[in-house]
Amino acid sequence: MLMLHQHIIRGLLILFIGTLCLSGLVSYFTIKSDNIARYQDELEAHIKIIKHQLPQINDLEAFAKVIKESSGIRFTLIDEAGVVLVDSDKDNETMDNHSRREEIIKAQKTDFAHAIRFSDSVKSNFLYVAHRLKQEDRTLYLRLATNIDTIMHNFYNLWIKLTIIFSLSILIGLYGAYIFSQKIRHEIDKIVGNLQQIADKEYKISLSSHFSLEFFEIANYLKKLAAKLEKRAKQKRKYTAKIKLISQQRSDVISAISHEFKNPIASIMGYAQTLLDDPNANAQIKERFLGKIVQNAQKISGMIDRLTLTTKFENGDFNTQNTTFDVVKMTQEIAQTFREKHHTRLIECTLPETYTITADRTMIEIVISNLIDNALKYSDEAVRISLENDTLHVKDNGVGIKEEDIEKVTQKFYRSNSHSWDNSMGLGLALVNYILKLHNTNLEIQSSLGVGSDFSFKLPSNNTVL
Repeated sequence: MLMLHQHIIRGLLILFIGTLCLSGLVSYFTIKSDNIARYQDELEAHIKIIKHQLPQINDLEAFAKVIKESSGIRFTLIDEAGVVLVDSDKDNETMDNHSRREEIIKAQKTDFAHAIRFSDSVKSNFLYVAHRLKQEDRTLYLRLATNIDTIMHNFYNLWIKLTIIFSLSILIGLYGAYIFSQKIRHEIDKIVGNLQQIADKEYKISLSSHFSLEFFEIANYLKKLAAKLEKRAKQKRKYTAKIKLISQQRSDVISAISHEFKNPIASIMGYAQTLLDDPNANAQIKERFLGKIVQNAQKISGMIDRLTLTTKFENGDFNTQNTTFDVVKMTQEIAQTFREKHHTRLIECTLPETYTITADRTMIEIVISNLIDNALKYSDEAVRISLENDTLHVKDNGVGIKEEDIEKVTQKFYRSNSHSWDNSMGLGLALVNYILKLHNTNLEIQSSLGVGSDFSFKLPSNNTVL
């Protein structure tokens, strides 16, 4: 398969040679025709002059020789019967009858008759022009002729010169085509090189072309393509990293779920097996063991409910059931429940007497419970609950959160390497975040590592404070 510049050279070569041949043929016949026509006109002009001189000429043979010597034209005078009266090139007595010559026959019908033929008497090609005239009551034919070989020799010289000029033009054109094709090849090589660079995923290309508008546009399109591919490559890398992170997080949460389910299940199995092994055990022991079994079963049920609820939030399958209730009363009840569960921990509430809001009571209860539970898990000091400027705060003086981890702790399944800032399985704060967004508010986190954390959210509107 030929390259582009080779196609161009071959095409131009065919075009130039074809043009040369066609021009040569056209010029050959055109110039030849023009030359013959010019000589015909010259012979006719000489005939017009000579026929007026003939009546005064006494010695026709001398006159014929003068014409031959001065102009190189063959002079012949023929009578009506075709007998040659005088000829400048040959003895008329030895010449054949000319009544059947082409130019003589034509001269009988036209004013000037032309013919190109081979002369048997002189043995050469001639251009003949004959004219019929009247002299002393007799009809004569005045014929002038010029050697066609001389005409063609001059023509061939002219045509050869034109051929040389055309050939030189072709050579110059081919050289120009070669230079042009080399420039095109250079531009194409640059484009191919940049395409190979793009294929190798190296998108920082520096392609420029000022050779022609087409190559300039191609260069710009390639730059745009490289920029788009680079952008897509970055997006792909980010997406791949995100997928890997999600995969890792899910692996972590599966591990966490396994761990979280393993302990209560092991407890249930242990207490149940003890009761099976000793059916006559003390009633108080049986009651205490059964209570432990129920407590661990409730813990597993809570984990399952939390996973289900999180899935509903993500799929948009959950609708809030808004009611009007006193959030202060709810908060105090939740705090009291945690006090009973954690006898050694201090939970302080700095709240107004009442604060009425319109929201989903169950969901807000989950939010407050998760925030208090989270504060108890990651601090050994007191947990303080307050309501300031329509915002509920849950503060602790625990280990705190790294600044770079603050935005991550509300992500589903997120668990830091050293701590789980949400509760079991990495869902607690994710649930809080989902619920608050459904109520058109957000979870705010302020934390310092080693100092403590403040989790807060602005209470839904339409509230009443007393």
